[in-house]
Amino acid sequence: MNPVLWILVLLAAVLLWFIISFIFVPLGRFVLKRWENVMGILNNDEQKEDEKK
Repeated sequence: MNPVLWILVLLAAVLLWFIISFIFVPLGRFVLKRWENVMGILNNDEQKEDEKK
């Protein structure tokens, strides 16, 4: 195949990688904050149950 086509495909893949990374980094932060919040609530509930015993 044409080498120019491969270079364009490679450049498009790199560009797509950067576009997707800018989308998933904030999404990952959001999910991580929610996960930490849920785990904190669960740990507090477990501590309260242990105190009752």
